[in-house]
Amino acid sequence: MGKRGERQSERTLVCVIQALMGLELLVELRNDLSIRGFLDDCDNAMNVIIKDAMIEDVEGCQKHMPLIFVRGSNIRFVHIPDNVNIMQAVEERRLVLDRAALAYMGGKGLAPTPKVLETQIPDTADAAI
Repeated sequence: MGKRGERQSERTLVCVIQALMGLELLVELRNDLSIRGFLDDCDNAMNVIIKDAMIEDVEGCQKHMPLIFVRGSNIRFVHIPDNVNIMQAVEERRLVLDRAALAYMGGKGLAPTPKVLETQIPDTADAAI
């Protein structure tokens, strides 16, 4: 692990996929299959578990599976739904992980990230008067 308190997934784009947990998405695989379903889990290697999955091949044949595991190295694309604000989803996921880490440490972990203090900068026009 890198710096103290830093999560490995925050240094990669995996954090975007992890922020989509619980949402319906489309995953295209390297063997030309596509899987549509609800993202249940995603680890740092981008291995995903998809619930209520509909698998479709290039010929259009579909098969329903209640749960499927996909190895990260087999994923070609992950289609993010249009209605998802990616920045907001990633930030919410980061805050949840921060709260969980703080609770795990019993409040003895790293201090929470300080909020930026807004200071009033005097207007140059007012200062001249």
